[in-house]
Amino acid sequence: MSQLPPINRLIVEDFKDQKDWISRLLQPVNQFFESIYSALNKNLTIGDNMAGEVKTVELDGNMPVKLSWSQKSKPLAVIVGDCYKSSGASFTLISAVQVQWQYNQSAQLQIDTIVGVTPSAETKYKIVLLCFTG
Repeated sequence: MSQLPPINRLIVEDFKDQKDWISRLLQPVNQFFESIYSALNKNLTIGDNMAGEVKTVELDGNMPVKLSWSQKSKPLAVIVGDCYKSSGASFTLISAVQVQWQYNQSAQLQIDTIVGVTPSAETKYKIVLLCFTG
């Protein structure tokens, strides 16, 4: 993607023959331009700009884990973005962390199993899930 051009504002002085009414129009137009420019300048987020959600879940070995789902469409993909011990203790992953999930009849995202770590009551993990819909 190419770089964004410098942001330009529309100013009343550029519309000399319409000065009496154009200023009321330019304020919301310029505000819209600035918000779009900001979003396209590396400020897009999954939660605000895409059909999906980012969820952080603590796993303690009790499965399945049921999560609320607020999107209009059901999830199409659930990807583990991060995994760490709830205690903050460091550890080394020996394989990729993945979840087996389903969208259940109660309109919830349900995590059935996890591969790559073994959570328990003594060793809890937190995972960050990137959940996409379409």
